[in-house]
Amino acid sequence: MSDAAAELAELRKQTIWEMLQASAARVPDRAALVALDDDGSERRLSYAELVDSASEFSAGLAHIGVRRGDRVVLWMTNSLEWVIACLAAMRIGAAVVPINTFLKPDEIDYLIRQSGARHIVMIDAFRKLDMPAILGKLCPAFAASKRPGHLAGPEFPDLRNVVLLSCRGGTHPGTFDFRSLQELGRSNPEAIALADEMAAATTGSDLGFVKYTSGSTSFPKGVMLQQGGIVANGMLHSRRIGVIDGEIFFSMMPFFHGGGSIWGLMTMLTRGGTLVFTEAFTATRAAELIDQEQATILFGALPNEIYDAAREKGLTLSSLRIATITCEADREIVPNASWFIMPSGLTEAYGPMAVNCGEDPPEKFGKCGRMLDGYELRLVDPATGKDVATGEVGEAWVRGNVMLGYWNKPDETARAFTQDGWLKSEDLMSRDEDGYISYVGRIKLMLKVGGENVSIEEVEALIDRHEEVAISAAVGVPDERKGERMRAYVELRRGAKLTETELHDWLSTRLARFKQPREILFVDAMPRLANSKLDRVTLGEMATQEVETA
Repeated sequence: MSDAAAELAELRKQTIWEMLQASAARVPDRAALVALDDDGSERRLSYAELVDSASEFSAGLAHIGVRRGDRVVLWMTNSLEWVIACLAAMRIGAAVVPINTFLKPDEIDYLIRQSGARHIVMIDAFRKLDMPAILGKLCPAFAASKRPGHLAGPEFPDLRNVVLLSCRGGTHPGTFDFRSLQELGRSNPEAIALADEMAAATTGSDLGFVKYTSGSTSFPKGVMLQQGGIVANGMLHSRRIGVIDGEIFFSMMPFFHGGGSIWGLMTMLTRGGTLVFTEAFTATRAAELIDQEQATILFGALPNEIYDAAREKGLTLSSLRIATITCEADREIVPNASWFIMPSGLTEAYGPMAVNCGEDPPEKFGKCGRMLDGYELRLVDPATGKDVATGEVGEAWVRGNVMLGYWNKPDETARAFTQDGWLKSEDLMSRDEDGYISYVGRIKLMLKVGGENVSIEEVEALIDRHEEVAISAAVGVPDERKGERMRAYVELRRGAKLTETELHDWLSTRLARFKQPREILFVDAMPRLANSKLDRVTLGEMATQEVETA
């Protein structure tokens, strides 16, 4: 075993809680989290306070029946409480299932059912969203419940407990109160002892996250990530990018996304740094917060919007040493940023698996860096499974720190791995003679819209459900803001008179906004191959030409 592989194996033995305690022991009084809520209020927790809060809440969770191996859904916006609940659940060996707050009810229904979640921790409301009302429609047993802890509805047969964090005064008789559970965890000796016992039994091989990611199939798959793998990735990628003591990381990514809960959260917690974040992204607030907290690292999908906001406010974000620089105008706002992070990775490999760093030579600019220590990479011809030559494009097969599999999907898990343990990513990459990775594209039918994975087949399947649609096909086209956007082509049934506006309105109630096609174009007939299958190559070329000439 190589030194890198041995180090990875050792790191994978750690639990999330052991990692957090180690950081808190080094810098107990340093701010671990700085949060700006949607109402503009700012809150912060030191490492010592974060350990205490998560420990207390874990005792409350243990008291209501959360057990090792249970799945705990987190249906919350970015907040201190999201992190507290996440760490508390993992402390006692439960697996966290983050829910994207942009999802529609049908999508939420699928994630709760497929994960077999036994517990939900959620907020009462956010802007126009009423979470208890949504859950009540999905689960009438919850809507009718008069006391917490006794759910047994046919819609979610595994669900027993709902914990409610009242952010805007909402209550529900069928829920446990978040704050009350924290108080119980401070004062109930039996609950405290039970949580401590469960924490002692938790290991690095316990599931930490079941993260749902859209793939090339019609339904998202729950990626099983072990606690030790999460810790290892945080340690390895933060070391690669050169995180130093006292680093302050501003992340615009939501915690339900790997960019928020792995790149942002674990980059800092594993190294004793400070994570600064907002409940919902607003460019002006982000710029002001970066300036106020003197953040040193900026990571996320929309840096140019922050720079524009900073320019309007007359701010120079001179504290940033790592931030995106796309043109000379950016340097006026981030004059001390010398490079920016360009990772390559996938949820199934704990997020980042190849990462660049500030010490890379100039000629490697634009590449995704080299594989993290302990990660192995093969690039193979997807048709033959044979390794391609240096510099040639092939499908990335990864081994080392990879997922356990897909939750309750043994067939999909078997297809994802080779017999000797290589994870088949379905991503196309190349590698130069020095080991630097370049990302080329995807062979699976998936787009990356503003950092979010969007399954083409999932969207097509929904459009095809409309009674006036004969068949649909979606393609990705370049987008300056989001990187990619979806364009849908639709062939109507004979005699149908559906309009683009009507179809957009129909989709808006059934599909998360980031998954919705930006444009819908009607065609008389879809391009097809000789075997009658959809000719996606021709369709993609047609879409590209239309966008370029528009």
